[in-house]
Amino acid sequence: MRQTTRYLLLTLSFALISYGLLAWQQINFSLTALAHIEATEFHPVLIMAIGLGLLTATITDFIGAQNPNTKNEKPREAM
Repeated sequence: MRQTTRYLLLTLSFALISYGLLAWQQINFSLTALAHIEATEFHPVLIMAIGLGLLTATITDFIGAQNPNTKNEKPREAM
């Protein structure tokens, strides 16, 4: 189940980054509306930042799960 959750988070992060890039292209890579944060509309750079934040956390979790255990502790999957 954890592995499935990791893959879903990885997919979500890539989707957010892709959407952010495509939406930012639609407004000609403008940063003028970045300071005007409304509850109904986010700037594409903010969406990309959320995607990058999820990506780094998920990749770190993947690396931690693949790391060999040298201290005779329980593996992370068993917790």
